[in-house]
Amino acid sequence: MIYLDFTQMLFFILWGIVVIIFFLWFAYLYFKKEIITVLSSTVLMKIFIPLVLMYPFAFSKKNIVSTGVNAYNQYLSEINKVFIISLIGILFFSLGCYVASKTKINSKLFKELSNAYCYTFSNKKNLTLYFGCLVLIFLFMFKLGFFQNYFGGRSFAMQNTSLRPISNFFYSAGTVFLMITLTRYYDEKSKLVLFYIIFSLAMALTSGTRGAVLNSIMLFVFMYYNINAKDPSRANIFKLFAGGLVLLTAAMYLGDARQQQYNLFVALVHAGDKILYGNNFSDLRDFAWVTAYWNNELQYGKTIISGYLSFIPSSLFPLRSQWGLGIFTVTTIGYDTSIHPGLRPGIFGESYFNFGIIGVCLSSFLYGLVVNIVSKHVQEIIYNSFSKKEIIYKVSLGYLISAAISNFMITAGFFNVYVLVIIIFVGILKYMWRRKFNYKSKLRKKYRIIW
Repeated sequence: MIYLDFTQMLFFILWGIVVIIFFLWFAYLYFKKEIITVLSSTVLMKIFIPLVLMYPFAFSKKNIVSTGVNAYNQYLSEINKVFIISLIGILFFSLGCYVASKTKINSKLFKELSNAYCYTFSNKKNLTLYFGCLVLIFLFMFKLGFFQNYFGGRSFAMQNTSLRPISNFFYSAGTVFLMITLTRYYDEKSKLVLFYIIFSLAMALTSGTRGAVLNSIMLFVFMYYNINAKDPSRANIFKLFAGGLVLLTAAMYLGDARQQQYNLFVALVHAGDKILYGNNFSDLRDFAWVTAYWNNELQYGKTIISGYLSFIPSSLFPLRSQWGLGIFTVTTIGYDTSIHPGLRPGIFGESYFNFGIIGVCLSSFLYGLVVNIVSKHVQEIIYNSFSKKEIIYKVSLGYLISAAISNFMITAGFFNVYVLVIIIFVGILKYMWRRKFNYKSKLRKKYRIIW
């Protein structure tokens, strides 16, 4: 039996109130038929599940399997502190969302970006070119020795830091490609696009990480339900819940496969404990873990700068290997950086370690502001566009952008932002060339008529 002191009872009461508030908000969105939007899916995956729902589970001794006894005993005293920090972050995130909801914002830039995205990736030739580039990089990585173990792509990159940029680019580009091909297949069923989806999944699996495979699938599912929110036969919430369980099971099995445990039954038996006490939604626990060993010396933007400069290999810029968020979290808890990739201190953790509670307030406000701006644009497209193709591609881009925005809060994955920018930039160039070509064609026709 677990006995709680008065203070801890108050914290559990506070947690219960917060959970009820979130459920009431989700219920409101459900009856409004907006249960899945860019905003709600961001809140669900980045805030509610990892930072709120997981709070009581962080106290369980079952976490010792992931953290060890000493770390467990150390971080227990910090859970309530980081929970309060997270609630402050949630409050300012909500304020940012509110300001965005009351602000009229020119959507011209987003429309131009989405037009370029739609034009570029609704074309099978462009998809084929993209796919061919990925295959060439994959073959090059194979030659370098990345895939001696099929699920060992990330592990090989961890051990060979000079080759890590190749790995980062390949898996980041592969994640975007998977989202694009899923979008293309939803728009128009094609055996060729289905082949691209299957092959890109196979290549993504070589990373050994769940994110490389499941993030794009999850974004696509959210996109699908967002588009079909008004159609109960398609946007069935129970099907969404069942699909979520399937994705979680796949994530657990992939984790076992990475450790060369291929028995599906064993993976299913231990899936519950891995979800609740493993490293899947452990943001709040990891936040407390790092805080417990932290010397309270603020980083003043060092990890953020390192993340923003992720396009520069750490072998060429040694300070990146000293300042990175993964390096900071691992060295703080006393682990080996060549083995451990880093802990996830939650969506508000990095801003706290860099600028304290002021950093949390400012960054979370801006995060809520930008996420809700994107969400408003996406909903406007769904409600006001008459073309199915336009809705599908523009909403797809909205979800890709929303995923990229989170990398400004957790800069360990900021390389993904550069990859997405490059891909969209290429699309913009092709789109501008087409518009210029069409304009010249019109002039030539006009000239012939006059002549």
